[in-house]
Amino acid sequence: MSHESEMPTRDGAASKSGSREAPVSVGTILGGRYRIDGVLGFGGMGVVYRARDLKLDQEIALKRVRPDRVSPERRETLRREIILARKVTHENVCRVYDLAEIEGEEFVSMEYLPGRTLKELEERERMLPLGRGLAIAKGICSGLAAAHRIGVLHRDLKPENVLVGDDGTPHLMDFGIAIESALYRGDQNETVPGTPQFLAPELLEGQAPGPRTDVYAMGILLYEMFTGRVPFDDNDTAKLVRRVLTERPPRIETLRPDLPPELRDILERAIARDPETRFPDAAALSDAIAAFEGQVLDRVLAEVSVTRARMVKLMVILEANKSLAATFDPTETLRIILRTATSETDAERGTIFLRDPDSNELVSQILEGGSVNPIRLAIGTGIAGAAAESGQIVNSADAYGDPRFDKRTDASSGFKTESVLAAPMRTPAGEIVGVVEILNKRRRQFTKEDEEFLAEVAAHAALAVAGVREHETAVRRAREAGAASVLRAVTPLLLPAVWPEVPGFDAAPLRWRSETPSLALYAVAAGTGRLALLLLEHPGGIEQSVAPLVRAEGVARRLLDEATPEEIVRRVAAAEPSCAVTAARWEGDLLALAARAAPVPYLLRFGLPVPFEIAERDGVSGVALETTRGDLLVIASSGLAGMATPGTPLSADHAAARLARAAETQPLSAAFATLVGEWKRLGYAPGDRDVLLLGAKKI
Repeated sequence: MSHESEMPTRDGAASKSGSREAPVSVGTILGGRYRIDGVLGFGGMGVVYRARDLKLDQEIALKRVRPDRVSPERRETLRREIILARKVTHENVCRVYDLAEIEGEEFVSMEYLPGRTLKELEERERMLPLGRGLAIAKGICSGLAAAHRIGVLHRDLKPENVLVGDDGTPHLMDFGIAIESALYRGDQNETVPGTPQFLAPELLEGQAPGPRTDVYAMGILLYEMFTGRVPFDDNDTAKLVRRVLTERPPRIETLRPDLPPELRDILERAIARDPETRFPDAAALSDAIAAFEGQVLDRVLAEVSVTRARMVKLMVILEANKSLAATFDPTETLRIILRTATSETDAERGTIFLRDPDSNELVSQILEGGSVNPIRLAIGTGIAGAAAESGQIVNSADAYGDPRFDKRTDASSGFKTESVLAAPMRTPAGEIVGVVEILNKRRRQFTKEDEEFLAEVAAHAALAVAGVREHETAVRRAREAGAASVLRAVTPLLLPAVWPEVPGFDAAPLRWRSETPSLALYAVAAGTGRLALLLLEHPGGIEQSVAPLVRAEGVARRLLDEATPEEIVRRVAAAEPSCAVTAARWEGDLLALAARAAPVPYLLRFGLPVPFEIAERDGVSGVALETTRGDLLVIASSGLAGMATPGTPLSADHAAARLARAAETQPLSAAFATLVGEWKRLGYAPGDRDVLLLGAKKI
């Protein structure tokens, strides 16, 4: 029997496999049925694609079998393997659909499961926490036990062949070298399929595979998951085989001292050299792991009160079901909390309501035990609303006899509410951010212990909500700080370096900066007796506004010196319709104004607005009028109307008139400084945008 000729490595490629073949291009449709959407990875049999079965409109994984792996004999073997793999249907097993020949090549279609392989998770974390690892181990054992029950062996168990879904569920993959134990006909000259580090000693000695050889591989997988390494490893396959056959595995306590002795015993029994000493099959191994979990949990629960016992169980379940992503999904946290609360109180249904800060309503976010349309409750309405308003637990044994109960939800769902227990979700800062509500304790009423437990559950749910809000706030602040930095660097490049001297006019940009960074662009073009002004704004924040404003400014700047204000506004609107734009051209005594998504500029004479008619066409406001010496033009940004005021909102008309009166006796820049000083004394301040005025006075 050869141990080296076809021995797969930890990467799944045979030692004589050669280089990877070039993948099929994305978008290719194979056999008129399978559209290639991407490459998932490479294995010993060939490349694996993410594809769509156009006939069934279903996303699948499609494995292309390397041509050098498909001799006539191998093709028949592969067909038998597909038949065997299709027999195994279990939630912890990746389903195999079909074997198809397309243009002379073999393809295997399988269930597509988004997630990461257990090997990838181990490489990131080295060794998995106890609770999470046990949850994964039980799932793998359940899938393997389903295969063993129908006489199918996996024969290549390893972390690379376990995919952990985005929801934390493990899925056993790649029964590509599986055999039916009752049909095995191996002999001493047959190659040993499998990965060397996971092959049982008896397989290396030429014995037939069986459930106990899969148990051995499962034990090695668990050993690596909890200690961060396999018992035996060597780049030289022959040396590796000798070590498996002659050496004892390293003692687990030397690699992971904190691992409970009961779990160490399970792992050592699973990888025992003598097959008869191991667990007889995957089901027995799964039972041993479940029994160990129960022993640990029972020891903890025996030392705490009923309420605390439930909370310990909740924490264990949370640990076992944690997402393996870099950050924990708060929605999944709330779902696990509600599921546990409903189960532990023996309730039929449960809902988590979150408080909407904009509408001050409770909105159902997470449902357990049934599905209903989204529920919105005003604070004080319904049992949940009453709990949110009072900040106290509400325990109603007779829902329909309670005047606080809102019957409309039952009417829409068809569910009959009998009893209700609701607890407010209060953060450590005292803010009520939602309500946890459970319905209909089976066969009896909710107890005082249920109230205490739900109060603890609500506190943990509030912490989850508060945590994600803090994270979102930190992310928002970081993004705002980054955007502000970009803004500081970009602004000098976009604004006029020097405001030109304009014969016949006193003109200047006047700005009162807000604490919040904002961007409004302006431009000026001037000649003797001629002045053109432009103001551009965008309603979004810094991140959304910079690019559109830069593009709009580029269009307008080329036109400012020659085009009419209306033409400038229309060209800018066509290029960047999200921007607000105002343009003015003053030549001699004639003043032309145009604006879109912005107020028409002010013209003031002797401190009073000059009346004029506005022509509206296709969203653009246009004005043409005669002026005289002393007239003041004021183009105001939205920051003027958005100023923070101590009482009565500031009138933009009044502000422009006050500036005009101050400008009668002093230059514009000094008049604006005087006006800002008055505003400060009265308690006015910029809002979230700069107060920017473009002023021009005919002299």
